[in-house]
Amino acid sequence: MNILLKEEILKNRDDLIEGTFCYSLFEDALFEQALLDDLIYGCELFIKENGREAEINEFLSWMVNCVDQCFLSHKDESDLYKIKNYSSEIERKWINVWKPKIKEMNN
Repeated sequence: MNILLKEEILKNRDDLIEGTFCYSLFEDALFEQALLDDLIYGCELFIKENGREAEINEFLSWMVNCVDQCFLSHKDESDLYKIKNYSSEIERKWINVWKPKIKEMNN
């Protein structure tokens, strides 16, 4: 098992670790597409090398729910959270590309 790759993926669970996709989205309110692409690639590589693992699956499910919540909060006029670099293109890509890819890895 590639422990270093797993640790790198799971750093995203702690949204206080700078340089991760989750930190960027939750703390800086920036949807960093390159960080998400890197995270998805790392997950694909980990699963290819090691098969599915409960801890990674749980993380991916959690992350999808959190990202969905960020988009909901962004659109809620009464919510102070706003994605600074929001665009409908980013949201469409989340819905049509990244999220399905993550869900496919989790099945």
